[in-house]
Parts: sequence; structure tokens; C-alpha cells
Amino acid sequence: MAGIFASWQPQYAEAGIATFPVRDKRPAVKGYLKAGLKASDQFRDKFPDDDAFGFACRPHGITVLDIDDTDERLLWDALSEFGPTPIIVRSGSGNHQAWYRSNGEKRRIRPDPDRPIDILGDGFVVAPPSTGKKQPYELIQGSLADLGGLPRMRRIEAPDAPPVTTGEPSGNLTPIGQRNDVLWRFCMAKVRACRRIDELMEAAKQTNQTSFYEPLPDSEVLRVVASAWSKQLSGENWFGEGKRVAFSHEEIDALLFTDPDAFALLTILRRNHWGRQFVAANAMAAIMPGGGWTIKRLASARKSLESRGVIEVIRAASTYHGPTLYQFKGGQI
Repeated sequence: MAGIFASWQPQYAEAGIATFPVRDKRPAVKGYLKAGLKASDQFRDKFPDDDAFGFACRPHGITVLDIDDTDERLLWDALSEFGPTPIIVRSGSGNHQAWYRSNGEKRRIRPDPDRPIDILGDGFVVAPPSTGKKQPYELIQGSLADLGGLPRMRRIEAPDAPPVTTGEPSGNLTPIGQRNDVLWRFCMAKVRACRRIDELMEAAKQTNQTSFYEPLPDSEVLRVVASAWSKQLSGENWFGEGKRVAFSHEEIDALLFTDPDAFALLTILRRNHWGRQFVAANAMAAIMPGGGWTIKRLASARKSLESRGVIEVIRAASTYHGPTLYQFKGGQI
């Protein structure tokens, strides 16, 4: 009996997708990013028993929104932000993918560090119904017939997303434009376990050589290490202690006792969306504290934050764009 790859390779080929075998989430062949349909046919004959496969994103004009979380609420929140799409996949770990037509997106791993979301416009993805770690990859919405009608992803850039300036990542290697930020975050997390700065420097050098598409100069590594060490000594290093939602005394005095619903909504919005644009759709009412709110109650709290100048509308709701898009205004009341 043929494996899953051999059984499904012809179906993907009919849809114009050249697939290749994948083992332990790594391509089992070389040149997979440039493989065409003819090569895919050859892979099928060479790997008849393999049960996992994938395809290259960019050559097929597909961008995948990869949501590394099993919570479906995060999936629907992402869809309201990046736009609806007919194809949604549940991965072998129970996480989710949403497929879009490419609009020039690159491979961006965690463009917003606070959310477990990757934008895969390059590289490859494992495709359904491959065998996964816990369960098979599964198309939970749509089919291969929908590939020709995929919409483009809305271009919503996270303000704190580091730009990719040159070079393309290979696998999980960090491209040039993101190296300083990635190394600094690594050092801030690692420094707690280091008794001396030279221990941190040794760890940073190893990461610099093994994790980046092109390593940073030693002088830049030293600068990042010194910055992280200084933050640790001054007590300003919160890495490894969990994330925080910060409020000034003025904000607490203005909201907590006079409009607790607005304060609760602001807390949730900052916890999930600080530093980026966001939606606060009526569907949020069902997950508000105390067993959920009415839509009227949510709307009132949202209106209060708008009138106080805490949040502002940057794009009104519409049939094409979806829910109203907001951003924080100045960060304080």
C-alpha cells in the first residue's frame, strides 16, 4: 500500500503544486525549493512509503499564516486582522495555518514577538494530510480546489517588526535585518543563568555562529552582550519573568474606580495587542471576565476608551476590510 505522499502527490500536482517528501519536519530531498512537477513525480517513485510531504511557498504563489497555538480564538482573531481565506489547516500539533495568495511577503518568524504567529511567504510548509507529531495535518476548511481563488493577505505591519534588509533566510536561520534584535532577546533571557559576563559572551558567540544567515561582527556581539549585562545588573531585565501590562497611576485613578469596564477592556487589549494595530470586535464580548458581557456593555466600554483618547480608529469597519481597526493613541490617558 502506497504511503500518504505517494497517494496525494498526484492530487497536489493536478492543482499545480509540486510536493516533496518530509521527514521529522525537514525536507528529505535536496533542491526542494526549486523542484517542479517533474521532479515531484520522481520523488513519488523514489519515496513510495513516506507519510509526510510539503511544498515550497514562493514558487507556488502561496503565503501561509502559521499560528503556533491550538486556541481557535487566536486563529479567528488573526483572520479578522489579516483577512478571511477559504483554506484553513490544522497542523500535526493541533495548531493552525491559513493559506493566502502571495503578495510579495517574505518568511517572517514572529514579526510580533508577543504573538505566536509566523508569516511564511518563502521556505516550505508541511501539507495535509501528512502524518504529524500528534495527529495528521488536516484541511478543516476548504479544499485543493480553492487554491485558485485564494485572496491576498491584508498588509498590516507590526510597528515593532524588524525589517528584513538583505538576504533570504534558509530554514530557520535569521536573516540579516533581524540579527541584532534576535541576539539581544537571546542574551536578555540567557543572562539570568550566567554568573560572569564571559559566560554570556560565550553563549552569544555560539548563537551568532549557528543561528544567523550571516553572523554579526564580534564588536556588535560584544555591544549586545554588554547591553544585556547592564540591564541585568540594574534590575531592568524582565525577560524570563513573564510578560507585563503596565499602567500609570493616572490611568488607574482615571479608569479603575470611575469606569471599571473600560479599565478591564483596556487591560485585555494591552495584554494582547500592545505595540500593534488591533480589532476589538463584538465577538470579544463572549470572552470578557465574569462569564462574558453583552455586546452593548462591550460597545460602551470601547466607546469610553475612544472618547478618552486611549484608542483611535484608523480604519472603519466595512464588508471588504472587516471589523474596525484600532491603534493605541499615545499609550496613556
